[in-house]
Amino acid sequence: MKAFLLVLKREVLLSLHDPRRLVFLFGAAVAYLIVFGLLYIPNIVTDVPCVVLDQENSHLSRQLLTALESSDSLHVTDYVTSEEEMREVLKEKRAYAAIEVPRDFSKKIKTGSSSDVLYMANGANIILTNITSSAVSDILADFSNRLATERVALRTGAEVETVRHVINPVTPHLRVLHNMTQGYMFFFLLGLAMVAFQQGIFFAVGASITNEYEALTAGTQDGAVHGSPWLLLLAKVVYFWLLSMLSYLLVVFLVQNLMGIPLHAPLRELLLLASTFILAAMSFVVLFSACFHKEMEFVRGIIMYPVVAFIFSGYTWPHEAMPTAMQYVADAFPLSFFSNTVRELFLAGYSPHLWHDIGALLIIALICLPLGGWLFAHKIRHYRQQATQQI
Repeated sequence: MKAFLLVLKREVLLSLHDPRRLVFLFGAAVAYLIVFGLLYIPNIVTDVPCVVLDQENSHLSRQLLTALESSDSLHVTDYVTSEEEMREVLKEKRAYAAIEVPRDFSKKIKTGSSSDVLYMANGANIILTNITSSAVSDILADFSNRLATERVALRTGAEVETVRHVINPVTPHLRVLHNMTQGYMFFFLLGLAMVAFQQGIFFAVGASITNEYEALTAGTQDGAVHGSPWLLLLAKVVYFWLLSMLSYLLVVFLVQNLMGIPLHAPLRELLLLASTFILAAMSFVVLFSACFHKEMEFVRGIIMYPVVAFIFSGYTWPHEAMPTAMQYVADAFPLSFFSNTVRELFLAGYSPHLWHDIGALLIIALICLPLGGWLFAHKIRHYRQQATQQI
């Protein structure tokens, strides 16, 4: 026990001597929260620039355009005079959506025919395309139903409300649970913060391990760690696990009090998930860092990981929609069993996969930590032998 405390004290002193580890561990997620929190403050996308080509300019077409201008999702910035000009505006990104009303718009409606209204969008940004297409579809559906109701009521002499129920016997009501405004802050921010939190763990733990190799190679390692490499590794795991839990508590506090995202689940469930994730992430990086000899080599290798892990985590693209082979690849990343579950605990108050994810994270830890520990111990002994031979 005394030897363990001495090694643990050494880790504390090394962290104070090289504060980058603490900056990575505590600063990465906080920086992401602040930067992306400011970015997502509007929470929803509104007033997407839109242009209109009204080839008829009739009373009926102007009614439709008034409905478009009243939408929160769209902002009519200009009226163009030709389809070529409309396409040019979209190409130059002066607008992201365009509406064309044909010349025979009123004539077809009055004769009982169907009139086509062209909606055109710049599909380079799928978010803006989805927002504008949904808004235009809703406006056109409401406009068509209103016209049909008024015409039938006028011909039959029936009450408008009665006709409306006949034409639309089923009225849809949208109820979105857990994110009623469908805000992007709630959707993206937690996942991005968890990616940064994981990367902070990777940089701190990886730097601590690779520095041991460099110190032995340079002959500058102190005499306090000539004992078991496993004891040294245990001290690192305990020390950085405790610091990571403190960092996670700080993130949770800022998410609730700075970003205004409430936690609906019991805190104990969130902390239990975080504790197993931290252990899995540390085990993963212990194994990964054992493949390198120097800190800069490790940094170059691990810097490619965050984007890949985030995409495969299923946070933005559902895990179920991935090809089967890619699902197996995703299961190798600790983040796949963490980021989505954190979002569900915050927003919904529960996660049906909580215990499955905790179990999967423990399995990752049980596989990676012994393998990484064995490689770490082997390399430490190898470098010690080289140092002894040089003496």
